[in-house]
Amino acid sequence: MLGVLGIVLSHRTGFPAAWDARVSNVQRLLIPALLGIAIGVVQSALDTQFHWTTLFAQDAGVAFNAPWPASPLFYTAGAIVVEVFYRLLPVPLLLWLISNVVLRGRAQTQIFWILAVLSSLLEPADQDLRELGHGASLTLVAPAFVIDLVLNLAQVVMFRRYGFVAAIATRVVFYVVWHVVYGNFICAC
Repeated sequence: MLGVLGIVLSHRTGFPAAWDARVSNVQRLLIPALLGIAIGVVQSALDTQFHWTTLFAQDAGVAFNAPWPASPLFYTAGAIVVEVFYRLLPVPLLLWLISNVVLRGRAQTQIFWILAVLSSLLEPADQDLRELGHGASLTLVAPAFVIDLVLNLAQVVMFRRYGFVAAIATRVVFYVVWHVVYGNFICAC
């Protein structure tokens, strides 16, 4: 139900529909996929230096990644859930309330960018900054925070420019690189 509300409000605030005819498949799928690959490769390379996955597994007492062969389905479902809660509902809802209702149609671009940054901070603040409370150093947490922020900003921009499918495609491809390929076959973490 929340997803449906997010879709309705996204259309009222200028986001392209999921399969909008004005958006090409290159824009909807290829550009997000390339972004997801690039961010996933950077995240994986950083893990070889900082060993986040090893530290997580030690602290949590569980493997960092869902095991193969279930991991592609697990992370695809996760990407959809994350996008609904972090972007599909909150960004269009707050954009509509603030820009359309309170400001009577003004400042939509400025409000969007404020919401883009704020919504992009949710996941890294929750996942990465929490590690500071578990004894991780700022030197260890800062790179993870930055790359997670970049991923989330990329997704909200893809959503605004090319629609919800593009946002999901960005995260799914990132997950394939980071969790499935690197996580299951390279670091085996």
